[in-house]
Amino acid sequence: MTLTYMQDIYQLKKKVKILEEEFVIQDDPVPSVKDQSTVTSNDIKPIHEILKSQVLSLYSQGLTLDQIARQSSLTKEQTISVIEQQRLRGE
Repeated sequence: MTLTYMQDIYQLKKKVKILEEEFVIQDDPVPSVKDQSTVTSNDIKPIHEILKSQVLSLYSQGLTLDQIARQSSLTKEQTISVIEQQRLRGE
């Protein structure tokens, strides 16, 4: 591992920690059956690996979630999901 790579990882982890602090997870009640019926399996599309790489690259450059979502054509929730999945993998 090079020193630059380790510094990049440190910066990413620091940014993720800040991001986690900004987003307070609220305990929402389970959505009603009516709410669940509006979301079908067709509405949820997998995110392509190229888009994931783009999101992570933009995030490492320090862009805001809104900017990343706009540039990658994803929702803010999808953007957060990609970043969170990467963090959980420990990369």
